[in-house]
Parts: sequence; structure tokens; C-alpha cells
Amino acid sequence: MIGADGLHSNVRRLAFGPEQDYDHYLGCRVAACVVDGYRPRDELVYVMYATPGHQLARCALRDDRTMFLFIFRAPREGTIAAPKDQLRNEFRDVGWEAREILATLDDVEDLYFDVVSQIRMDRWSRGRTLLIGDAAACISLLGGEGTGLAMTEAYVLAGELARAGGDHRRAFDAYEARLRPFIKSKQSGAEKNIPFFATKTRFGLWFRIVAMRTMNFAPMARLFASTVIDDFDLPDYGI
Repeated sequence: MIGADGLHSNVRRLAFGPEQDYDHYLGCRVAACVVDGYRPRDELVYVMYATPGHQLARCALRDDRTMFLFIFRAPREGTIAAPKDQLRNEFRDVGWEAREILATLDDVEDLYFDVVSQIRMDRWSRGRTLLIGDAAACISLLGGEGTGLAMTEAYVLAGELARAGGDHRRAFDAYEARLRPFIKSKQSGAEKNIPFFATKTRFGLWFRIVAMRTMNFAPMARLFASTVIDDFDLPDYGI
């Protein structure tokens, strides 16, 4: 069995145990939704506004739709209100367009709301069950690349299964040996990005603005984008 069912994998729960045994919370919660007809609208621009511990962003989509992204610092445990109420409590006083954006939540039926976590496991397989993608080693939404990494892992798994000639244990071990160092580096990089997305202090906000402006220069762009630059050569399995 191959478990490829995401951060909150049911396959992982059934084969390896409860999520809490592998979940590593990164200190933030995140929400996203899409609404129609929001104004103002900036084409081809990702607009962000941040205060210490909070980030609110909007992005224009096709057909006059706008995506909103909310990120905020929060303890893992605490009073759990309904997702929309949590967002209103966190963002109503941050300024900018927050109140206008929060008002659109009344008509939102499809709201993504989750913790920002990583999955860290000593082994990605047990018996004939193997995990790939976020189910095995989610690097977190703030690290991005979830789809690309899952495709890379699926390709390597298919190649190792073909190369092993039906020996699933050999294939699973080779798959993990090849990918684990790469994924571990991705998780480390994603964890370092947390202060960038949900900065705790005003000095941190100032530093982020300076860092983003310096990314107009190629050497600085390579430095700050190092966590999302892939250093992994796909094997040629001949399939």
C-alpha cells in the first residue's frame, strides 16, 4: 500500500500510529480562500501586509476572483474557536484592508484552515506500506514545493520498484536512502522561513523588507532563495 494522502494522512495513522507521534508544529496557523469581485485589485501582483506575528496577502486570479492568505502565530494548544472567528479575532485590528477582507468571509463556503507543521518520521515504510509526499515528510506549506516534491518521490519510487525486480523491501530501502537527505534539507530550510512569513518583531519586519528589496540583485536572490533551490539529480531508471 502506498500512502499519498497528505499532512493528515489516514494511511499513516493506520500503519504507523497517531499523527501526534510524527507532527512537528512550527508555531503558525494558516488559512486561504477565494472570493469573487473584491476591490481593490492588482493584476499580476502578490500584495502582502504584515504586522508582528501576522501576515495577510491577496492575489488576483482569473475571472475577477481574488485569493486571500492569512498566516498568524499561535500556540498549538489553546481556545479553539470556529476558523472564521479565529481569523476575525486575529486580524480585525491589524490595519490595511483587514476589515474589508474579513467581511468577505461571511459568504465563503470553502475555507482552507490548518496548522503549519512538518511530518518527521524515522522510517517511511512498514511492511508492505510506504508513505510518499506530505504523508511521509511534509516540509510545510511555508516551504512550498509540496506538489513538485511528491512528483519527484513518486518517480524515484517507481524507478526503484522497477530496478528491484519485484523486491519491495529492497525498493523501499533504496527509495528512502536516496531521498531522505534531500527532504531533510528541505525541512530545515522551511523551518528557517518561519520568521520570514510570520515575523515576531518590528525589526524583523524591517529586515524582511530590506531582504526582499535586495533580491533585485542576483547574488542576494540566490542567497535568500537557497531554501527553494533544488539540488537533486533525478536518476535515469530507463523506464
